[in-house]
Amino acid sequence: MRYLRISITLLLATAFCASAGILPARSLAQAGTLRIALLADAQVQGDAVLLADFLPPNVPSRLREAAESISLGSAPQIGSLRHFSRHAVTDALQDRRFSLHSFFVPEFLTARRAGRPLTQEDVFTAIETALTKNKNVQVPTLRPQDLTLESLIEVPEGPSALEVTQMTFDESIRRARFRVWPRNAPGTLPFYVTAPIRAEKSPRPISGSNTSALSANSAVLVEPRQLARLHLHSPNSTMLLLVRPLQPGHLDETIRVRLVASGRTLQARVIAANSLDAAF
Repeated sequence: MRYLRISITLLLATAFCASAGILPARSLAQAGTLRIALLADAQVQGDAVLLADFLPPNVPSRLREAAESISLGSAPQIGSLRHFSRHAVTDALQDRRFSLHSFFVPEFLTARRAGRPLTQEDVFTAIETALTKNKNVQVPTLRPQDLTLESLIEVPEGPSALEVTQMTFDESIRRARFRVWPRNAPGTLPFYVTAPIRAEKSPRPISGSNTSALSANSAVLVEPRQLARLHLHSPNSTMLLLVRPLQPGHLDETIRVRLVASGRTLQARVIAANSLDAAF
């Protein structure tokens, strides 16, 4: 009966260690020691995959601090995975602060980049910011619930850093279309958001802070070192594009600009600070 109690106690201790991510050492030379089982899957936060990302939660803080200084390579793009072989991880464990015999390393380890899906509110805030910079253009009134994301987009955790690089307002089909780029997710391609154009318009007059600058014909309002916004329009459609001026421009002057998105060159008239107008 005594031996039975001892056996049951050992079985319970082994089960507890396994659930905690710690396994008994397999070699006789390491008998009586414990091995830490690295996680086979981990979610990473930063731009690099760290050894600490694969540690179970209840390891000593000194060991975790040391593992946070060991990089296994760059993190995958948001929404994708990166796999590591056992050999790649054991190479990292050759650091003198670790003992390879103290770890159990799975054959393959997978890192996932932490992210969150964009919301209508995220995109609406970026669009509102872009429209504020183009106060000389009359645009439809929009609401967050009017926006339709054409695909599911994930961005890094935290505040979104969205930039609207193109806006099109098509009166013939009563639809607005926005080209949006997540600046804090370089591997993510620009995406499009659409919204219906309602009957009422929301005129956005030029604010008083710009009046003095626009009234002075001698002032340089656009210059090559700073990007500007181009209002490109036709009788049935209007677009707001990001352009690079190819020469300095004064009020009502026509200058050459280059579209940032396509590289196409065209002529446009300076209508305000960092704002131009052209018809097509």
